[in-house]
Amino acid sequence: MQDQKDLDRAAEVLAWNKRLMSTLGLWPFQSNDFIFSINFGYFGFFMILEYLDFFLFIGDLEHVIMNLTENMAFSQIFVGMSMLRLYNNEIGEIIMEAMKDFDRTNYKTVEEIKTFLIYNARSKIFVKLLMAFVALTASSYYLTPIIIILGSGLPKIMINENVTQIIYLLPYRFHLFYAIENVHAYIIAYVVEMPFVFVSGFGQSATDCIMVTLVFHICGQMSVLALRINNINTEFRNCKREVRHVVLMHIRLLRMGRTIEKAFNATLLAQLLGATSLICILGYQILTNYAKGERGVLVTFLIFQFLVLLILYAHCTVGENLLTESAKVCEAFYDCHWYDMPKTNARMMILCMARAQKPLSLTAGKFTNICLSTLTNVSQCFMHADLKLFKYTPFCLTLKIVLLPIKIQKYGSEINCYQLFTKIKRL
Repeated sequence: MQDQKDLDRAAEVLAWNKRLMSTLGLWPFQSNDFIFSINFGYFGFFMILEYLDFFLFIGDLEHVIMNLTENMAFSQIFVGMSMLRLYNNEIGEIIMEAMKDFDRTNYKTVEEIKTFLIYNARSKIFVKLLMAFVALTASSYYLTPIIIILGSGLPKIMINENVTQIIYLLPYRFHLFYAIENVHAYIIAYVVEMPFVFVSGFGQSATDCIMVTLVFHICGQMSVLALRINNINTEFRNCKREVRHVVLMHIRLLRMGRTIEKAFNATLLAQLLGATSLICILGYQILTNYAKGERGVLVTFLIFQFLVLLILYAHCTVGENLLTESAKVCEAFYDCHWYDMPKTNARMMILCMARAQKPLSLTAGKFTNICLSTLTNVSQCFMHADLKLFKYTPFCLTLKIVLLPIKIQKYGSEINCYQLFTKIKRL
């Protein structure tokens, strides 16, 4: 009874995803084309205005950098929402399969339940963090002009000695086809952009949360499968039934993993390219604002930077766990007593060994696997790009020290204090 209650609580993560996706009309079992069309059309219209602004001010470096800060993030969300709609039926099938795994009768031992719940707990943590920081980033970015106005009033520029012009700051770099010359027009323009906060926030959260939830779910089931393979009874009466069950479970998880990889590989490619660019651009923004002493804007960019790193870390972590659990299943097939089984069952196990040698993985557009080494490579790109201009600032040195253990872990080496100091100096 208690085990079933634990599984019921574990299923809450799917309810959270339902709320996120239903807001956009993308929950597979209650899809609403009308709601999706409104949200997607509104988002797409402002994306066009964002790109138009980019091309019109292509000669202004500072304006282009500010535009790219938003443009790269919104492009990721646009791709994510598009893929959720395109593969809505396939994602629905995976969710339906996942729902079956929250029934106590599907597990043989308490150990299997605990193993599955470990990965479920991880998915809950990541979903909560992603939702919280997406909400914080979207709201803080939208409110940045208001914070500036409250702090120092509306900014002004000198046209000549006797004439000044008020600059009406808007949260996003959307091209406007008219000039804002009074407070009334400014308020209207500001309010019109408000729904964009919610559409972009829900679009980002829904895409990332459902992918993290489903991949961690498969990781948990792969871990359960490895336990069952190790515990196969080689006696003739029980062996055939247990081997058949293991093979069917393996096929089911492989099918679920391939479907998820197919549905999200384009999204992950957009996220990887966008995250690599955003980390460098936001790093530049943070350091320039730090040098100028603009503390209010600095906080917004720091939150934005943390969100980009959090999303990238979440993707790389679930990808790494998927590779790890696939390897454990492969090892379990080799380590079980298949040589003591009847010939028919032994042949089935050998076929499973051959298939398990190709692990399940998440790919970025089928170009590269998403795993922790991807995070390391992006971090190295960040360190050796535009931050060279600011390599001796306190912020940059602190960030290098924080990211250094990730690099050290990649090479799996142990270094002494002198080597650590030398490595920091070389960064």
